[in-house]
Amino acid sequence: MLVVASIGNTTIRLGAFEDRDEPVFVKRVPIENLADLEAPGGDVEAVVVASVNAAAEAQFAAWASANLGKEPLALRSDIPVPMPLACEGAERVGPDRLANAIALHRRTGRGGIAVDFGTAIDLVVVSSAGEFLGGAIAPGLAMSARALHNETALLPLVNPADYPLGLTGRTKEAIATGLVWGLAGLADRLIERFAWPGAPVIATGGDAGLLVRHCQRVKKVAPNLTLEGLREAYLCWRSGRDRL
Repeated sequence: MLVVASIGNTTIRLGAFEDRDEPVFVKRVPIENLADLEAPGGDVEAVVVASVNAAAEAQFAAWASANLGKEPLALRSDIPVPMPLACEGAERVGPDRLANAIALHRRTGRGGIAVDFGTAIDLVVVSSAGEFLGGAIAPGLAMSARALHNETALLPLVNPADYPLGLTGRTKEAIATGLVWGLAGLADRLIERFAWPGAPVIATGGDAGLLVRHCQRVKKVAPNLTLEGLREAYLCWRSGRDRL
């Protein structure tokens, strides 16, 4: 069993793969609840992580050692990225973004665009030749909701999933509409900027289920895309391949 983990700004997503492309085990917990994270049963071959949170990564490493008997291997520092990074600032690209790019190209075989609707909206572009070209990052849904509340005197903090969308004079519904339709439109516009005719587009992330239904340019959702990318990078490394 291969165990993989995506460690973000607010949550840890854990997955386990056996012989199939789909994980046999997936759990997601807030970082502050790491101690409650359930471990998959079975003989663990390796643990692979992509992390954008150094403090949480250290906590997870201790958890993995205690619960899985393995020290995690990190994408980039321990496991190389099995695709060319054809962009400026490649050394600063986050491993979560690279994992999404790896999984995208593995799924399509011809590159495309992956949009991660998480804490941030994170878009990555992979060429048809399998090169990582870069992408764009924008505030995500919860972050945007908090910003509206914190930077104004009267606007309440709203969970957009709790309200109907459309033209209205009611403040909470208006905020929900602006956030959901606005961020869906933002994703569409970025895709239009970067896409080429026929480019596949895949979405992932915790808010994909809510936002994708309002996007014009995104139809397919892969909830475990980041985890799939970590698995593929490990398999390439284990087999001695330096390309997908």
